Amino acid sequence: MGNATVSQLENCKLALRKTYDDFVENNQYDIDDYNKYLSDDDYKQSRLVIMRLCKEQDIEVPSIIKNCRTVEEYIQDLSYDYNSNYADNLGYISTQFNSFIDILEMEEIEVQIIHIDCEIPKELSYNHILEDISKCEDRVNKGDYSGALTSARSLIEGVCKEIIFNIEGKEVDTKPQLPDLFREVRNHLNLDPSNQELHKPLKEVISGLIKVVHGLNEVRNLSGDMHARKINPSLHHALLVVNSAKTVVNFLFHTYEYQRNLGKIKIPT
Repeated sequence: MGNATVSQLENCKLALRKTYDDFVENNQYDIDDYNKYLSDDDYKQSRLVIMRLCKEQDIEVPSIIKNCRTVEEYIQDLSYDYNSNYADNLGYISTQFNSFIDILEMEEIEVQIIHIDCEIPKELSYNHILEDISKCEDRVNKGDYSGALTSARSLIEGVCKEIIFNIEGKEVDTKPQLPDLFREVRNHLNLDPSNQELHKPLKEVISGLIKVVHGLNEVRNLSGDMHARKINPSLHHALLVVNSAKTVVNFLFHTYEYQRNLGKIKIPT
């Protein structure tokens, strides 16, 4: 199986070369559609791969990648700032991308950019839950992997506290351990694995989520930015923790909504 990240950068390189070729055709130095061969979203994905590779390999991000967020910006920057001739600029695109493709191939690295949608009902906004979701994404994108772990834990904690607040009508005024907080929410949502009404496959999933929450709590204690750090997390650690936290939150929210609609959860008025 080929390296998908290598293919991604190869495609981006070729598309940028074609775009620049159109840009300088007949000395026009302008085109109507900068995204004919490459969308801005696809360019941004390749840009993010390069920036993360630079961080992992401890090398400087090329200035044109750092400064240009769209295909148009890249082509304009290439033309005006570098002010080289046609062949030199085409060669620059290839050389720049080939250096990162070589790293991926030689070290057998494949960078995966993973996003899990997390729909948050607007009424559950306790402790800035929506802001915590943004913090998780922003910190991963900026390379602050320790901060991402802390934000992921805050996300689960905030959701659990809000559910408890909505059901009990009171705020959690202590600072319980995350597994204890998660246990209390599970009891409210009828998600105890010992519940005989639950089917076996669902019990196994819930047991798995319990282990996930325990693991997230321990990883955050080891690597988060609120303690003396024992382990420096990497990108794949941050992605695993953040996306696991989103999965837990998604399940809690939709279970809460489902059981409330069925009348199994009584909300104080």
